[in-house]
Amino acid sequence: MGGPAVSGPVLVTGGSGFIGSALLPMLQRADPVRQIWLASRHAPAALPAGTRHVPLDLVAGEIVLPPGMHTVLHLAGEKRDPARMPPVNTEGAARLVDAAASAGARCFVHLSSVGVYGAPRHAGVVDERFPHTPQGTYETSKDAGERAVRERCAALGLRCVVLQPSNVVGIVPGRSLPLLGLVRMVARGWFRYFGRREAWVNYVAVEDVAAALLAAASHADADGVFIVNTPAPLAAFVGWAADELGLPPPKARLPYWLGAGAAGAGALGRVLLRRELPFSPERFGELTNTTRYDGRALSGTLGFGYPMGIEAGLRAMVRQYRTAGLV
Repeated sequence: MGGPAVSGPVLVTGGSGFIGSALLPMLQRADPVRQIWLASRHAPAALPAGTRHVPLDLVAGEIVLPPGMHTVLHLAGEKRDPARMPPVNTEGAARLVDAAASAGARCFVHLSSVGVYGAPRHAGVVDERFPHTPQGTYETSKDAGERAVRERCAALGLRCVVLQPSNVVGIVPGRSLPLLGLVRMVARGWFRYFGRREAWVNYVAVEDVAAALLAAASHADADGVFIVNTPAPLAAFVGWAADELGLPPPKARLPYWLGAGAAGAGALGRVLLRRELPFSPERFGELTNTTRYDGRALSGTLGFGYPMGIEAGLRAMVRQYRTAGLV
């Protein structure tokens, strides 16, 4: 179980992002009088009530944080520009630890990704002991950032927690409609399984990631690296969506080779037609994936219970899509 709750001034990077927007209300509910600083390069047009802004550039210039900080929750990162990924995700994260220590912080919570493991589609169960073999620029920069943060925290005496979420899902109106394509396939009776092996999906609700961040910051004995994930068998996952749509769960199963051929045609069409076809290698990989990331260590160490869970999260999304007339 986790230790006693820790209160004190908190600085959040990436507070206006997808996960940060879910985290801030939780922080405020947990301690309404807690001082919360939001760090970003540019001050937002309007700050959430009860928060203050501090300028922060992870690449250029000296990083100076307000003195008296207790905890830094580092959510910000570069995901779009490969040239900026190492300076932001690796060097910038390490510089932020140094600044946090100079400001008197005692805890540093770093948001990473299960992408640091570079696990293939059929790796079985992946936990925190799995070797790191990151594949892309983003994943490599996050892996190096993890190591840099842990090394700097150890050298400077900060408690350090690294959280590694899987695919974080949640509806952001006008910006993100996750899993809508899959829900539509189920709604239209088009969904098919491929092959005989049981496939798994790795999704975690944004509310659960935000709650994990709060738990990591709030327990005095939290330290180490934790996967944040709520894996589910694909058949159960699709069945929940079908149930919310008032439909029987799909049963049709096609040969693996047929799906592989369709995926290959999708890849060829991407090259020849320069557009995405309905069935891509990525989609086939998702529908036949057997790797699952084990998020139970977080529960065992901190007594953390995923408050949303992926079944409730998926069902809520399907209901919203139905209400909006999208399925």
